[in-house]
Formats: sequence, structure tokens, C-alpha cells
Amino acid sequence: MKKDQSSSDNNQKSNKMPKEKKTFSLFARISLLMLLIILILDGVVLMLTYKISYENNLKIFEDQLRGAAKATVHYCETYNVYDDKTDSEIVDPLFDNICDLFNVTYIYVVEPNIDTRSETYLEIAFGDDASEKAKQTRSRGVTVSGTLNDAEIEAYNGNTDGVILHEVTQFDDALICYMPCTRYVDMDTGQFVQYKKPLIVGSEISVQRVNARFETRFIQIVILTLSVTLVITGAFAILLYFKVTKPLRLISDRMSRFVTDRKKEINKLEEKGSSEFVQMSRSFNTMTDEINTYIDDIQELNRERHMQEAELDIARQIQKGLLKPERADIATAEIHGHMYPARNVGGDLYDYCQLDDGRTFVAIADVSGKGISASLFMSRAITLLHLYAQMNYTPSRILEEYNNILASQNPNGLFITTFIAIWNPVKGELIYSNAGHNIPYVLSDRLISLDQAHGVAAGLFEGETYEEALIKLKPGDTLFLYTDGVNEAKNAEGAFYSTERLEEKLSGCIEANAPDTMHAILSDLHDFVREAEQNDDITMLTMKIKEPPKETVLRLRSYIEQLPTVKQSIFAQPLCEDLKRTIYLAAEEIFVNICSYAYDKPGDVTMKLLCSDNTVELIFIDGGKPFDPTKDVLNIEDYDHEHAIGGLGRYLAFSIAGSYHYEYADEKNILSLTFSREEQDDDQKDA
Repeated sequence: MKKDQSSSDNNQKSNKMPKEKKTFSLFARISLLMLLIILILDGVVLMLTYKISYENNLKIFEDQLRGAAKATVHYCETYNVYDDKTDSEIVDPLFDNICDLFNVTYIYVVEPNIDTRSETYLEIAFGDDASEKAKQTRSRGVTVSGTLNDAEIEAYNGNTDGVILHEVTQFDDALICYMPCTRYVDMDTGQFVQYKKPLIVGSEISVQRVNARFETRFIQIVILTLSVTLVITGAFAILLYFKVTKPLRLISDRMSRFVTDRKKEINKLEEKGSSEFVQMSRSFNTMTDEINTYIDDIQELNRERHMQEAELDIARQIQKGLLKPERADIATAEIHGHMYPARNVGGDLYDYCQLDDGRTFVAIADVSGKGISASLFMSRAITLLHLYAQMNYTPSRILEEYNNILASQNPNGLFITTFIAIWNPVKGELIYSNAGHNIPYVLSDRLISLDQAHGVAAGLFEGETYEEALIKLKPGDTLFLYTDGVNEAKNAEGAFYSTERLEEKLSGCIEANAPDTMHAILSDLHDFVREAEQNDDITMLTMKIKEPPKETVLRLRSYIEQLPTVKQSIFAQPLCEDLKRTIYLAAEEIFVNICSYAYDKPGDVTMKLLCSDNTVELIFIDGGKPFDPTKDVLNIEDYDHEHAIGGLGRYLAFSIAGSYHYEYADEKNILSLTFSREEQDDDQKDA
């Protein structure tokens, strides 16, 4: 039931509206785009139509005005308008007929006075849309001063074509046509007689009427155009839906449900016909068959790849866990290690440790190859290096034993280049040995290459011997170790970072007295490589020699189990071996006595080591019961070995010290023992 329910849920998810909306959205966008294009074209056409129609409409009215004016002129040439003008309010019926026939607002005849630019109305007729004000103020015999305009003067001067003027008068916004009338027919003789001076015939029509007529017709055109547009768009949308969108929706629906339904037996798309969509259906049917096969193969490959990546990730974590912390600050040196792994698991390593006698061991190595095998080989190598270093072997012997073990069990034929060095702060010497690794450097007053010891890479052949070399170091000098991931790093153009550039940058660190050589090289390397892919691990280690500490303070709890910490702190000092053993012997006796007798329950103990050029002072401070251990120190000659209890440890500690002193201050027991360095150093030199 769960399986069926899951399948049902998948079908419901695949049939949700968003997938339909995508197809409808495409259909809507195409339809709207088509409508928008047609509307834009309609707009352009309507703009042109508006302009042309308006001009044609204006021309029609201009012709109408000219016709009215010509008819009036013809009337004035037939009848003398000066005759029979007794009643100013009676208009000649023929003028009214002309007004109605040509559908104009005003028809009038005026006698102009060019000098005073005035005009006297000889005849006037009014159309249906004439204003009442004009009817009241314009009549036969009325003279109007200052109204004669340039168009009338042009007509007066003989322009018989009709002068058209658009003018806003006191009565209306009008379109006016002016024509001259210079003669009339003498009814007695039948001959043309010239008027005393030319008359001006005017015909006017309201622009509002012109525009109203035009707007009515243009609106009809707009409505017709938009109706045709909607019909065309609708027809196109229907055609688009049935011929394009519907087939696409079917194909899209099958494609959207392909992933969830691919394991089921689903009906294939129809392949009847020869249109592009039929070809798409045919291709989709073929594709589904092939994809089902491909997906099964890819899923299997992905499972294998994820397993490999998981294994590589575990290997990276193991590799990282085997390395020491990136920074260590010990009494005689400051160590900084860094490994930036490439994408694949590699075999770079660095290692360091402080030996029991106060010397410091450092190493760097690079395994050939990549992957899990290289990582395993690296983990074995770092374990061996650490083991042999703790056994106080010399560098050359460490490499010999290390090589023999690796070579004896190396079925994959891997090898590892290795450089190791041991720093002796008492003698100021660095002893090193090299098994085919990149030549390291010392940053001192100048850049020094550590190229005096040579040997083949470890892990290839048993029985190899390795050279050993020595160099003196002083405080402030820095040992720089690196793998070939540094000098062989490539930028996007394929150029190598190179050993020459590395040496140049290291020399620059000396000149600039750079406080952090590691950071300077990493920064320069990043500037060089930038976005290029990293092909190999980048590993570096620096050890900067420090001034021997003048004072070492160790804060402890009064537990005997902390004796190893006391020993490690003493043996980390840059002192000769005999002197360190002597000091530790005294410290052990004093610390055990404090742990055993000073407190009823565990308390705090402070141990200080003060080193000068000639002496070493060992100081113990505790807050236990007041007790002066320098009193009643036994005489070894009177000591009863069979019956005496205690006292021998104090005797031993005080007898090996050059001097000792006790005081009780600030509720603290303070015991100091002083040891001479001169005798011990002389013994060391003799040795």
C-alpha cells in the first residue's frame, strides 16, 4: 500500500498546475506579443490615417468654402448688390440658399476700405450654427473698423482662386475663404459694368463642425480597425493553440512526468503525420528509451563515485590528522608548518617534535603519485620518521632505517623524497640529511642552500646509505623546507612558479627582514597562480631560531604524575646533556618531597629556571606548610642506611647543586638551587 500511495503522490505532484501554467504562459506571451505587434502597427497606421484623413477632410471643407464663395461671386456678378437695399434686415433668399446648399456658417459680401482697414457689410446670410452674437452685430450696412485682414487685402488685389484663412474671430474659431468680385451685369444693356471698387465675398465655416465631422469618421475607422485586429488576433490565438500550444503541452506534460513515471509503462506520444511536432514526438519517444538506459548506468556510476569520494574524504581527514599543528613555539625555535592539499589525496607531509634531550627534529616529504595508496604510504612514512627520531638516531641513520622498512614492503613501487634535520641549540648546529628532496634554504645574513648532503628517494631499494651535513645557525636564522608543489605551481598561462622566483622571494624576505617567511611565500604564490587549478599539494615548513630563554616558568599541581612535564621542560633548555640530567635529578627530589609532605591535599607548585651565562638557578615555590629543607641536612657519613627514613633526597639535591637557599615569604616556601654552567660546559667540550 505504501508503494501505491507513493506512486499516487508522485502522479499528483507531476500533474500540479505550475507545469500547466508554464505552457499556458508561453501561449499567453506569444498571443499578447502578437496582439502588441498588431496594436503597434495599428497605431502607426492610425496615426498616418489621422494625418491623411484630417488633411483630406480639411481640403473637402476648403473646397466647400470655395464653392460657396464662387456661387456668391457669380450671384454678385449677375445682380448689382447695391440695388434695392432699403431694408437692412431682409436678406436676399439666394444667399440663404447658398448657405444651406454648401452647409457653411456665414456668407457675406463686404465693401472694403483699404485706407482705414474697415469693411461695410453689403449682404450677409447665416447658417444653422451661426452664433446669436454674430446675428445681432452683423447686418447689411454695418461698418466694422480695423477688421480688414491681409487675406482680404490679397483677395481685393485680384486673387480669384480663393484665399483660405484659419482665424479665431470674436464669434467663432472659423475657416474662411475670401474671393474678389469686380463687376456686375447691367440689366438694361446686358453688359458687364465694373463696381466702383472691388468687393470681397467671404464664406465661413466653424472649425468645430470640421473637427466634429472628422472625429466621428475617425472614431468609426478606429473601431473598425480594432475590431479587425481583435478578430485577427483571436484567429491567430486559436490557430496557435490547436496547432502549436496543444501539441507542445502534450509533449511538455510527458516530459515533466518522465522522471517520476519513467519506471512505469506509459503510453508513447503519437507519431502520425510529418509536422515538426510529430518529429519532436518521435525524437522524444526515442530519447525516453535511451535515457532510461543512461539513467540506470549513471546511477550506478554515481554510487561508485560517491563511495570513492567518501573514501578520499576519509583519507584527507586521516592525512590531516597525522600532521602536527601548523604553529609551535618551543624554547629554542618557532616552527610554522603548512600543507594546502590539491583536490586529489596526495602524499605530502611535514613533521616536527622536540626530543627528550632538548634538540628539535623537523622533516618534510613528498610521496610519488596520488590517491589512497599515496596517502597510506605517507601515513606509514610519518610514523616511521617520528619513531626513529624519538630513538635519538642521527639523520642519516633515520633515513637508512626508514628507507629499508619502506622498500621492503612496497608492492606499488612508490617512493618518497624526504629531508630531515635535527637542531641542537646547545651547540648551535643543524645536522641534516636528504633523500632526493628539493634543496631547502637557510635565511641568514644571506640565502644559503642546504645542498651538502645527497641521497636517493626512499622506498625504492634497500641498503641505501645517506650523507649527512652540518651547518651553524644563530638566533634569527630561518630554515625553509618545501615540496615541489611550490616551485612547480602553474598559473593560467601554464608558466611555473620556478625555483628561481622562490629564491628571489626568499632573498627579498632577508632584505626586508620579513617577520613571517611562510606568509610572504604563500602570498606571492597566490598572486602568481590566481585562479589556476592546483595540481599538487603545496607544503612548507619554517623553523626560526630563537634566543635561548633566560627564564622558564612552569606551573604545576602537586601530583607526582607531573614529573614527565618537569623533565620535558628542563631537557628543552639549551644546556649540555650532563647539566640537564643533574638539574633534573635535583628537581625530581625536590618536587617529590613537595608532593609528599607540603600539602594535606594537592596544591600549586611553581618551578622556575633562570639561565645566565655562568649559572642556572632552579627555584621551587609552594604554598604548603612552612618547612626549611636546608636545616638538618643529614651527614652522609652518619647516615644509618638500615634504619633511617627520609633525608637522603635532600642531601642528594643539595650536594649536586653549587649552592642553595631557602626563605619563607608571603606565606610561600621558596627554595632555590644554583648550578654552575662553566664546569659542565668544559666537560662537554672535552667530550
